[in-house]
Amino acid sequence: MKKIKRYFIFLCLVFIFLIMYVYINNILKIKYQTEIHFLKLPTGDCTLIKSMNRVILIGEAGKKDKKHLSQYLNKQKIEHITELIITYPNKDKAIGFSSILQEMKVDSIYLPHIADLDSDTKELLKIAKDKETLIYQIKGKDKWTINNWTLLFLRPSINSTIPESERKPIIKLNLPQNSILWLPSMNEMDQKDLLLDSKDLRADILKVSGHNGEILFAKDFLDVVKPKTIIFGDAGKVKESEMRAIYEWNANTKILSIENEGDIIFYGKGNKYNITTKRMMNIRIQ
Repeated sequence: MKKIKRYFIFLCLVFIFLIMYVYINNILKIKYQTEIHFLKLPTGDCTLIKSMNRVILIGEAGKKDKKHLSQYLNKQKIEHITELIITYPNKDKAIGFSSILQEMKVDSIYLPHIADLDSDTKELLKIAKDKETLIYQIKGKDKWTINNWTLLFLRPSINSTIPESERKPIIKLNLPQNSILWLPSMNEMDQKDLLLDSKDLRADILKVSGHNGEILFAKDFLDVVKPKTIIFGDAGKVKESEMRAIYEWNANTKILSIENEGDIIFYGKGNKYNITTKRMMNIRIQ
């Protein structure tokens, strides 16, 4: 009888412990957890930001990316996107988001410009409007404060001399202990324009995509950003010249490539953050 009683007490204690563990873990997760997923797509380049009450998708997606993007969001059990930020509003860079608009609720879409849109992109926005999705043009210096972090749009600037149809969004995420800067393919005019706001460019993680790496990895530009980690988001090999430029600037810089690693996830609770990948990149320059 005593054995049964002890066993029963033991089971009760285990059950109570499990309930407390699940409860505390869920409370911490709800209050603090932030996930940033840098996705590997066939041709596009997207970042998924998940927080307590927001799901933000940033980037570009072509026709070949539709299926992969839908599958990834389904695996993440996402049925509702609060903000979709399309970085390149043209047919080849935006058509991949059409399946998302058809399959799930999207509260709002943000674009760097609404001038000179092609017919396919206009049709995409028409689908969005028919589903009561709000559409906004990004304005430089816009700032979203969400939970314990902020999302800042450094560009496009209203006062920029760059033609409206060529303006690109420059986005920075400020977390309690880390910051991430998204940079698209840039030319010298973009770089000079961006350096006007050099105080806002400092970031722990620099996410880059597109060509003209020699502009992004010029010493004077890296001296301003001072990244500890650089993530390449393109579906292609990192050029040796780009790696060499980065390591000559700072040999301790961590380089990650979505092409090599697969999906890269930056996640954390409170002030502690980590990066995980499908496999870590081993770079050696001969």
